[in-house]
Amino acid sequence: MLVFLTKAVSSYQPGFYFWNASENKWKSLGVDNGSANFYKPGTNSSPNTITDPIYRENSVGIGTDQLSSRLDVAILSGKDLSLKKALTVDNANSATDNLTTYGIINDNRSSTNGTKYGIKNNVGGIGTGVHYGFFNEAYQNSGTNDIYGIFNRVGRTFGAKSNNYGIYSEIGTIQGVGNIYGIYSIATGDANSNVYAGYFSGRLGIGTSPDTDYVLPTARGSEGQVMMLNATGQASWSNAGFQNYSSTTSSTGNFVITDEIGTLRLNDQISGIVIPASATNKGRIIRLLNWPGNAEKPFIFQGSDDLFDVRTNAKITSIKPQQVFTIQSAGNRWILLDY
Repeated sequence: MLVFLTKAVSSYQPGFYFWNASENKWKSLGVDNGSANFYKPGTNSSPNTITDPIYRENSVGIGTDQLSSRLDVAILSGKDLSLKKALTVDNANSATDNLTTYGIINDNRSSTNGTKYGIKNNVGGIGTGVHYGFFNEAYQNSGTNDIYGIFNRVGRTFGAKSNNYGIYSEIGTIQGVGNIYGIYSIATGDANSNVYAGYFSGRLGIGTSPDTDYVLPTARGSEGQVMMLNATGQASWSNAGFQNYSSTTSSTGNFVITDEIGTLRLNDQISGIVIPASATNKGRIIRLLNWPGNAEKPFIFQGSDDLFDVRTNAKITSIKPQQVFTIQSAGNRWILLDY
């Protein structure tokens, strides 16, 4: 006997039913309970309508039978050529309440000790069009609430003890011939607004390695001050008239004047003074103090450089004890300004 049920009665949903004499009960003409491919949540009944929610206890493949995750979606090579999107999520919830909405929530709470990814994205190199690894647009039609293109929290929630990187970027290869930017930022806005292409709250280091980088100060200096570096690469604000004071200390042999030296005290252990090249130090001023009791110390110049005294129209080749020389590079030689 075959009947059609027009409305739900007890546990029976609308649909075709037949009388199963061996089991002495009505059974759905659809898939038998307990053997359906999908169930309605909370039951082991097969969904009967297009509006029924469904679930499955194992993996599902769409466009592929090679399953490696709970849901695999694929457009295989040579198939479905008109399809350009493998997966689309569109949340157009029109409720006007104040509850938070999401396009996607991703939570990786696995217990494995291996590497974990929230999202791992790979955009292939085939094709000549523009490639985007991540293209993000965030906007609102009205209102004054903040807008974030990327809001990133790393390590802070559970107090990670490892190295933490908010954004870690490796760009290009040594064979790259185009313009290569680790971060390229353009910021535009009203002239009366605070507009920054980059804003850093905290220490900022610049360089290619910890051994050669320098760290900028975290607070602004006073009017007229300049930024100066110490020997460890820490930058600080100093008055413009300040210069580094150095000593040859216990050095022996010919002492080389390095870039950071402004005023140099000469001790008697050295045998001579190597003056920097004038061509690469044009405008630089150096003060030399030959301490009392020292021997006369000869100057050693680079290339065709010399030290010229305009007062005597003569070249200076050494500094005697208790003499103080102020010299400046003219780009082609050194000039004695004062003694």
